[in-house]
Amino acid sequence: MPLPSPDAIAAQAHLLPLLRAALKAANAQRFDEAERLTQAILQQAPAMADAVHMLAYIALHRGDLTRAEDLAQQAITLDFHFENYHLTLAQAQLGRGDVAGAKASCGAALGLNPAHVDTYALLAKVFMAEQDAESARAVLYQGLTYEAENPELLFTLGYVEMERGDITATMAALGKALDLRPDDQRIRLIYARALRRYKLKQPDPALLERVLPLLGAPGISPRDLAGVVENALRFDIGIRTLKKAAEVPPEKLAAFMFSPAFPALGENRTLLAWLRHGIVGLAVLESIFTALRRGALWLVIGKPLALETHEIWLEALAQRNFHADYLDPETAEERERLALLDQQIAAAIAAGSLPPPGHLAIYACYRPLYRRADAAALAALRWPAALRDLRRRQLDEPLREQAIAAALPALTPIEDATSRHVREMYEESPFPRWSQPLLGADATMGQVVRSSLPRQRLPDITVAAPQVLVAGCGTGLHAILAATNYRDAQVLALDLSRASLAYGKRQAEELGFNNITFAQADILQVGALPQRFDLIESFGVLHHLRDPAAGLAQLAQLLKPGGYMMLGLYSEVGRRDVVAARHLIAEHGYRDTPDDIRRFRADLPRLDAALEARLRRSSAFLSLPDFRDLVFHRQEHRYFPEQLGPLVANAGLRFLGFELSESAHLRSYCAAYPDDPQAVNLAHWAEFERQNPDLFANCFRFWVDKPV
Repeated sequence: MPLPSPDAIAAQAHLLPLLRAALKAANAQRFDEAERLTQAILQQAPAMADAVHMLAYIALHRGDLTRAEDLAQQAITLDFHFENYHLTLAQAQLGRGDVAGAKASCGAALGLNPAHVDTYALLAKVFMAEQDAESARAVLYQGLTYEAENPELLFTLGYVEMERGDITATMAALGKALDLRPDDQRIRLIYARALRRYKLKQPDPALLERVLPLLGAPGISPRDLAGVVENALRFDIGIRTLKKAAEVPPEKLAAFMFSPAFPALGENRTLLAWLRHGIVGLAVLESIFTALRRGALWLVIGKPLALETHEIWLEALAQRNFHADYLDPETAEERERLALLDQQIAAAIAAGSLPPPGHLAIYACYRPLYRRADAAALAALRWPAALRDLRRRQLDEPLREQAIAAALPALTPIEDATSRHVREMYEESPFPRWSQPLLGADATMGQVVRSSLPRQRLPDITVAAPQVLVAGCGTGLHAILAATNYRDAQVLALDLSRASLAYGKRQAEELGFNNITFAQADILQVGALPQRFDLIESFGVLHHLRDPAAGLAQLAQLLKPGGYMMLGLYSEVGRRDVVAARHLIAEHGYRDTPDDIRRFRADLPRLDAALEARLRRSSAFLSLPDFRDLVFHRQEHRYFPEQLGPLVANAGLRFLGFELSESAHLRSYCAAYPDDPQAVNLAHWAEFERQNPDLFANCFRFWVDKPV
């Protein structure tokens, strides 16, 4: 919010210090303080338009849109000629779904100041609400004629171009915005998301330089950056020399690694960054690093000192393999040699000395260090700085999680046989293992719900500090997303698995999130809890219960009247490839064990190459816990859209609509079914899904509320 014009406050100059203080507090989101200061101003000058507008601004950011609209109108009545009053009015109107009113208010603002770039950005959003991307684009280019390097206009333009499907224009606009504001979280997130759609046919060094600093940045999923990074690695000269490494016997590969001709992988900063922060997605890279791990194992047994030149990249590979939970297959010969290495490491630890770094690195490429019987003794030894990250990831953090898990509270017993069975699975394979959190929008509850349901005319949601339940939080990624999405929220995060909860609690503590409480509970029994919640999120959880309907009924008991719930359930159509994989698993007798999961994944190209190619497009293909959750889960239910209505209604809830990752899908649906402007007809959605079978490939993600 900018300062008012000097003319507007000339008559009340003595109030300027108070107004400046209120503005500073409001811009810092200290809204209670800002309102107290503003009310003090209005006691002396009740008709001061800037103070009335300040209250409108505060109400807007608290999510009280009706009050914001009323106060903005009052400010305009007092002083029509300040464009920011009309902009605030437009924001409130757009938030309440009054698109025509918002457009008119934007017009009034631009009539007063045609160069007001903030209004162009908002007007573009108004046009997008009308599903008119072309007009939104034209408005933004008009704004850019006044300020060509305005990051907000460029950011909004990038979003609009992404909605239009022009990925080249998207990357150009977002790239400029990112260069202007490299630390802007919104720009970084949308830029990374856009990269998923950007297909490279050859290396782009300039793009790679822009992308590498994003690796490890909060909120950025490495999977969004995979296309750019792995494209660069695929064309890397050194890595290309290793393309057929999997076809070379391990003893010959070990000899090659001992020779000067072997590429200097430890100097490849892109490779090291990707292994430490990312994942290996390309099959050819996966094959190379599986073979190199084998070659290094042969080398460490035959010529242990020769491993020193490879310690840097082996340490990075160990981090990747730990993150993937040792997904890659291994041979019986590898296990024999690994047993020899294990004996050497154990002897050194027993003697009170740290094993050579190369020995630890290659061992950690095969097995997690914290699961060693002598892990505590290993952790007590002094480690070199070069292995600091390996020690932290594979020893310090898991040992800390074990202590956290033992101390977690249990809010309900876990008595259901299916719940116990599922809990055991996640105790063995906490899912998902992550290093960077997904961060939310830091918006009011009303703003989040409204943006998720753009076709609904919802009542004002004025909850200032929502009580939020994340039912089935896994390893805490969802809990942190909720804690950062809803401003001033207090989050209770529940799960069956203590190992998963401990992972999430450790991460939350290290990242400084103090508004999350983690506890163990079974959703089938949470109805007895005394708390009641303004909002509940349960994504990808209910369909793993023995009785999803019973679980939803329990959650409904915890939801306050007028509260909202976001749910994620498997689609029968969207999971067709998973169903095919489960049939293969049953047909060929693969068991739900780590070894059989690895074996099935390795056998899949032979069993059904086309199915393997389709499943590989999923990020769940790239780590053992994720792949286990995808196709080996011990319990799952799937639904057609028309089944969701009775499921929700029987719990006393009302279906509000799907939240779609691509707004183009919602526009296509509304164009196909103009008789359903709120997009809630589940029979229509069933027909639309049959025509677009990948629409809900991940999950149905939808919102419900509990009528008052």
